[in-house]
Formats: sequence, C-alpha cells, structure tokens
Amino acid sequence: MIDSYELLLSQYISKEDFFRFGLEKTIYIPDDKVEAEWQSLKKNITSNKAVFIRGFKSSTGMHMASDFYTKVFENKQVKKDPSNTQNPAKIIEKLTGYKKTKDLKNYQLASVFGRSRNILAFCAPWNIVYIPSMLDPLLSAEANTALALEFKERFRKHAYEKFKPYIDEFNEMVSNYQFQRSMDEYFQKLFDDGHFDKKEMTAFENTIREDFAPITF
Repeated sequence: MIDSYELLLSQYISKEDFFRFGLEKTIYIPDDKVEAEWQSLKKNITSNKAVFIRGFKSSTGMHMASDFYTKVFENKQVKKDPSNTQNPAKIIEKLTGYKKTKDLKNYQLASVFGRSRNILAFCAPWNIVYIPSMLDPLLSAEANTALALEFKERFRKHAYEKFKPYIDEFNEMVSNYQFQRSMDEYFQKLFDDGHFDKKEMTAFENTIREDFAPITF
C-alpha cells in the first residue's frame, strides 16, 4: 500500500519535524480559560442544566443515554449536539477568539481524547483543539498505520501534560468506586428489565464503558 504521508516523510521532511509542527501549531484553549470552563461544565452537570453529547446512530441509543444520565448523574437535560460538533466549536471559538470559518484556514476542529458520549468529556475545554488539517487524518479512529498510532500517542501525551490537573480530576471522577458501582447497578437493571433489544443494550453499554474509561498511556 502506498501511503502519501510516508512518502512525504521519507523524501521531503523528517517525521520529527512533522510531528513537532503538529504539536506546536495546534491551537489549544488557554489554561486560565480551561480552568473556568471546566468548572462551569461540572457545575452545569450537577445543577441539572443543559449539557451535550455526540448523538447515537439510533433513537434507541439516545433514549438509553438520557435514561443513563438521569439515573446515574441525576441530570435530565442531556441533549444530542445538533451537528455532533456545534457545541465544542462554540466553546473553542469563544475561548480562543478564533472562528474556524473566519479566522483560520486549513485547520480542523478535533477532539484529543474522544469520549464523545461522555458529558464530562465531549465539551471539556481540555479535549477540544484546532489542529492543522494535514494532521487531522492521523487522529481519526480509522487511522491505524504505524505513523498514525505514533502521532496519536505523542499528541495525546502532549495534551495530557499540558492539561494534567484537569485530566487527572476527570480520571478520578470516572474511577471513583461509588460512580463505578452506580454504573454497574444501572446496567444490571437495564438488562434485567429488558425494555430494549439485547444487542442494542450491549452496544450501548460497551460505548458508555469505553467513553468513561480513564485517560491512560
């Protein structure tokens, strides 16, 4: 298989320079604004205010998500993001002052750590960046070449080091014994009640558990 990225890096620019460009020219939300927005997000969740997640492919998935957040987080205002990027885009535009369609060219909105069905992560300011467009394909879930995997690892480690206090707090929240117990009890009851198709319930549980996994390397 011919990989144009490999051709570029083997003949025209070093991999180290390419990766360094990606890390240094990514636009991150300033740390002081990350702190305030992170506190605001957590408060909105605990105060039963509107918060957003990426939508599910089926209406059943979103229905189960609403039920999960109502019972585990006591938040009845979890909504599907209209475009799956609208609210993260609003946040980074507001906090960096850069509007993608007006102030930037050849940049893409990106989620560093994914977890888009997790209300603590989808709109978390430490999880939203503008990345140079040429690097964006390397972050996709489908990108599994050695080059993409290496860049993902470096990129995420870089972001973790930059926003360590907030990500450590996120990890503590999703690893908390009480939260894990509440999640286990929720899924046990979901399957016992059997209101939904078993395959859909299994897929939903797998998605939620994956998106509520701690961020580790």
